[in-house]
Amino acid sequence: MVKKNGKRSAAVLLPLLLATAMTTACGSGKEGQEGKANEPPQEPVELVLYYPFINDWDEEGLNKLLGEPLKKKYPYITPKFIVGGSRPGTSISELIAAGQKIDIMFFSIGATPPTLLDQKLEYDISPLIKKNGFDLGKMEPTTVDMAKQIAKGGMYGLPAYVPPSALYYNKDVFDKFGVSYPKDGMNWDDLEELNKKLTRKEGDTQYYGLAMPFGHLALMNARSLNPIDPVSEKAVINTDGWKKFADNFIRYYTVPGYEKTAKALDVGVQTNRFFKDRNTAMFLEITGTHAAQLEGMNFDIATFPVFKDAPSVGPQPYPTYYYITNTSKYKDQAFQAISYFTSEEFQMQKSKEGKMLTVLQNKAVRESFGQDVPLFKGKNTKAMLPQKYGPASAVTRYNSIATTEYYNAVIATISGDKDLNTALRDAEETANQKIQTAKQK
Repeated sequence: MVKKNGKRSAAVLLPLLLATAMTTACGSGKEGQEGKANEPPQEPVELVLYYPFINDWDEEGLNKLLGEPLKKKYPYITPKFIVGGSRPGTSISELIAAGQKIDIMFFSIGATPPTLLDQKLEYDISPLIKKNGFDLGKMEPTTVDMAKQIAKGGMYGLPAYVPPSALYYNKDVFDKFGVSYPKDGMNWDDLEELNKKLTRKEGDTQYYGLAMPFGHLALMNARSLNPIDPVSEKAVINTDGWKKFADNFIRYYTVPGYEKTAKALDVGVQTNRFFKDRNTAMFLEITGTHAAQLEGMNFDIATFPVFKDAPSVGPQPYPTYYYITNTSKYKDQAFQAISYFTSEEFQMQKSKEGKMLTVLQNKAVRESFGQDVPLFKGKNTKAMLPQKYGPASAVTRYNSIATTEYYNAVIATISGDKDLNTALRDAEETANQKIQTAKQK
């Protein structure tokens, strides 16, 4: 970023953040001294941070979430936020075309290919990790593994936070039908029995046992099935493993009472049934906390269901990462900033506020979610993070293409348009056609 009002881009200040976080993490001794030696000059700087989704946060929201804590800790840093869609010209491609320099970007692993890789903004921060003695061991290992996979052994960014992997349930629906609440440690068969008991009609109201965002469940599958062969970069969703995975979910929608149409099975419709209509007993949550939608609901949380043969393994994580761009002139400072955002100090604060689920392995931080939020008081928030994440599938830029077609195949099977074998065969063919088209762009 060019000088503005006589101040350098906030990136220059950010390295200071890292140095401080490093000193805390490493303590005294050689590593701590090296971290301090790497501190950048404490002069006014401005860092530009980009987030692509206006439906999550606007610039003001991000300033409160990230900017104000950063400014409070390091007064000489001035973060500037740009959110995609907040105004004309804020898509990443438009910003690049306009010559806008960006120091830090952050978004989910699913948004990484189109927003970072396709724009050719990736930068391997491995030398910065080594230079600053940053401890990757404090982070949930699967999130680190995913980052290394997408960077082919390097790392383009640090894990920032993860969405919940949990079972939300409406206690009022359970109470209405005299059914016991879900328990931690349930398997998929246990969940099926609850679904059968709770899917019934009462007067003019149809009640449903379960709603789920199936497309994301495939992307984050606990079996660590690969949707894409990492060598050939072709879809591999027409396999016995993927068929069994589909059967595990199709059975929930064969219960009398469920509408077997593509419209009724749409994830938006299912989400509204639980959060808005409140005629659904349980919801498998893997994309967000939905705090606003939970207001006024008599809810609680149980752990994500597991497979009988892997009772301690949950789904894979779906992490958001802080990336440093290759166009940033202040990479040292930017690394210091994202190190602060991944520090125990910052992660604990945001966890207690119910804003972010931590990527750290620290037990106290993991169990602190929502402590300062009345909505989550007395709730089983520890269940929002699995005991153990499933190992990462092969991470490629085409995963979402394959899992989207897989989702379409499952919907076609439930609705009766196709049998599962035909649906998966067609889905794999369509996915490979789309991958070829994407490669030619």
